[in-house]
Amino acid sequence: MGSSSLSEDYRLCLERELRRGRAGVCGDPSLRAVLWQILVEDFDLHGALHDDALALLTDGLWGRADLAPALRGLARAFELLELAAVHLYLLPWRKEFTTIKTFSGGYVHVLKGALSEDLLIQSFQKMGYVPRDSHRLMVTAPPPACQLLQVALGCFALRLECDILGEVLAQLGTSVLPAEELLQARRGSVDVASCVAWLQQRLALPPRGPPALFRAQLDLYRGLQEDMGPEEPSLYGEPCPGPGSPSSELACQPLLWEQSAKLWGAGAEAWETLAEAAVSQVSSPPYTASEEEPEPEAFSFLSLHRELLNRPGDLAAPKTPRSPGRAGPQHSHGPPTEQPPGYQAHSCLAPGALPALSCDTCRQLHAAHCATLRTCRLGHVLRALLGDTQRRLWLRRAQVDALLYDSAGARP
Repeated sequence: MGSSSLSEDYRLCLERELRRGRAGVCGDPSLRAVLWQILVEDFDLHGALHDDALALLTDGLWGRADLAPALRGLARAFELLELAAVHLYLLPWRKEFTTIKTFSGGYVHVLKGALSEDLLIQSFQKMGYVPRDSHRLMVTAPPPACQLLQVALGCFALRLECDILGEVLAQLGTSVLPAEELLQARRGSVDVASCVAWLQQRLALPPRGPPALFRAQLDLYRGLQEDMGPEEPSLYGEPCPGPGSPSSELACQPLLWEQSAKLWGAGAEAWETLAEAAVSQVSSPPYTASEEEPEPEAFSFLSLHRELLNRPGDLAAPKTPRSPGRAGPQHSHGPPTEQPPGYQAHSCLAPGALPALSCDTCRQLHAAHCATLRTCRLGHVLRALLGDTQRRLWLRRAQVDALLYDSAGARP
């Protein structure tokens, strides 16, 4: 998949979320999984995206004793830069998005905490921002929309690169190593496993546990003193209270971009599309918590065992006082119907290949480049499987489901 095709998919993702009332960074799990797989296999894709990956990663990691918190800080910085570009692309009429305050909490704590001032200015100049004085960056001549889209996509790729490097450190068992060694291994490898193997041979390091997950609200639009209050940090200079951030435990779930767009509005008002503004001047949040899709339960063999025991008709179900008549509501109404198999490996997966995506609607595991994903994107619940450990677990689950379904179907 070339950079032009990625740009088109990224644009469709942003505009699809905008129609749902969400103006934020890309949260499409299928696009995330595809780009993750491409980046893992080919670091040079960053060059095609013109995202200055090597310079930015070197600047953010160089001299850090522990690379895990540095990578988390870089990921937050790239997310904030992506959000700034997305705001200018999707909402060019919003005047507050044309001014970045360099004393805002987001700029001071998130951006300058991860990257040097010179590289930050260069990144904002790609979006059309120029220094107005020592405290502000302003857009005087908006760049073409395609340029803003390219900058946002590049920042999205940089976020995923931080996740890939974090996965390497997690499998390596330590995050205390020279940044140049990590980047050299990453550039010369074609997957996470080979990168880890190269580092293990290259370095003699004491084992450490995987880095802890961290997540906090991001915003670039307010002053530093305002950010010290109970509300989340901002970049544009107005107090903009918003809902709490969703958890980052599930990598495929949208994070910052799931917040109400009122986060970025002046006076805490929600943004409206031009069509909505023509009808009414009264703003309302573009979505509520009740409209969010439920998060699929994380897989474990303990939960799988409980699920199998509660399936009526399975060979493994024990004959206890909990009869099929007391099973879950999905089995309590209407005549009994044939239950579909659990998760299945789609035909796109070659024997021995690990899946990159799970569709929780059609309950199939897919490769990153599966053509069927275009259909699944239209309303299905997709889950990105990141890391070999998670992918092997889901593939094993599909194999167990297939065995149990075949056994149940073979009964008289």
